[in-house]
Amino acid sequence: MTEPAPAVSSFDEWTPLHEAVVGRAEHYTAHHVDASWLLFFFDNVAPALTGETAAQNLLPVRDQLVDELNEDIAGLVDALASCGVRVHRPAAPGKDIDIRSPHWEARATPPLNVRDQTIVFGDTIVETAPHVRARIFENDLLKPIFYRYYGAGAKWVSMPRPALARGSLDDSYFRRQGIDVSRATDAEMALSIDGLGLEMIFDGAQCMRLGRDVLVNVANHNHELALRWLRETFPQLRFHRLNGIADNHIDSVVVPLRPGLMLLRSPEYLTYLPKAMHSWEVVYAPETDDGNFPDYSDLGFVIPIGSRYMDINVLSVDENTVIVNSLYPELITLLERRRFTVIPVRHRHRRLFGGGFHCFTLDTVRSGGCEDYLD
Repeated sequence: MTEPAPAVSSFDEWTPLHEAVVGRAEHYTAHHVDASWLLFFFDNVAPALTGETAAQNLLPVRDQLVDELNEDIAGLVDALASCGVRVHRPAAPGKDIDIRSPHWEARATPPLNVRDQTIVFGDTIVETAPHVRARIFENDLLKPIFYRYYGAGAKWVSMPRPALARGSLDDSYFRRQGIDVSRATDAEMALSIDGLGLEMIFDGAQCMRLGRDVLVNVANHNHELALRWLRETFPQLRFHRLNGIADNHIDSVVVPLRPGLMLLRSPEYLTYLPKAMHSWEVVYAPETDDGNFPDYSDLGFVIPIGSRYMDINVLSVDENTVIVNSLYPELITLLERRRFTVIPVRHRHRRLFGGGFHCFTLDTVRSGGCEDYLD
């Protein structure tokens, strides 16, 4: 009989971590290339994108790389367990799964980056509204965990499920910068829904939690609708709108390490943050050597969907302990100089699968409460 989970309680990114969900990558055998995927990863895939690539349905991922990814995830699970963290795992997809709606078809993505489709606010599990069609049923594999938490007293709500039909996605973030995304939008094969227009579309990784305060990245109208929903659903929290600090996720841009100290990609991002955070100490991400990333040239055509800054995506076990990719020694050295205990865990293929340790985890129980850290 499965041991019941305690109630959910997680308000921030740094107080002692007691329970977390860690994703899994079985059957991550391909990237499904459609307009939703291309727009979501456009900053990173555009340099490698060709008309031929955009016309493909699937970009295959070699079994060797998936096996190595699973080895590295196992290392993360072991590291968390060694810190006394109770780890939950999603159910594994038993095969490659093709999904369809009345408006589109896709190859389903396994539940690897569990931070993306869910966010926890205190005692409430919030399922968000996916950007990428291939991910729309991903949380079904987390439902056994969510039901155990619900049985233990957690609240559980969901944003309205987007249809993700033609015309649902807003590309204004790119258009405002004069970036031509026609190579992505020209790949659109989905059907439209008369009168639908832009939908509420939003990932949990667009938020960063600081007790009562939550940073929310809003880069387009899809996100604006979600921010309105969050404010209406959680009036007890203060949501701070970050005006397009990135096109979507922010956990490789700004990562609070503890009250008054944050890891930031570069100084230019400070102006996006609430004024109360301008007085915080900042650890700026050090440059890393390209040799720290795998060379896929001998594997044929491989698109790096994640950015070079993926390793900023660290996970705090507590205010003094951080899990960092062992392949980012420059950051390990910098944090150790700041007297952090760094737990190095290897993660080789972060650019290929588009996730770091913060992405791979959903922290469901931390010690912290609904504190005012920005007053």
